[in-house]
Amino acid sequence: MTALGILAAIFFASLFGAVVLAAWLVLRAVFWLVLLPFRLLASLLIWPLALLKGLIAFVLFGVLALVGVVAAVVLSVGLVLAVLTPLLPILFLVFVTWALVRLMRRPAAV
Repeated sequence: MTALGILAAIFFASLFGAVVLAAWLVLRAVFWLVLLPFRLLASLLIWPLALLKGLIAFVLFGVLALVGVVAAVVLSVGLVLAVLTPLLPILFLVFVTWALVRLMRRPAAV
């Protein structure tokens, strides 16, 4: 008889769980239907704001991309100058040597 009592307890617990689950699903559906107009109104109000946010993000991205390109060019010029600056004395010696060789190659004036 105890096995039958345990089975009955399991059956009634399952039945109670099913009733609670069904009630929860019905309340959730009713809650969703009651709040549906408010959700639609909120989405209609938020849609233009989201569009404006996207437009502002697009413009800011364009401006920041332009600033990034200018910064990359300035950085590249600075890097080239920083690398070539130590070579200036050597370039000066090469220029003086070239000028002296060119000056000595001229034919003598008669």
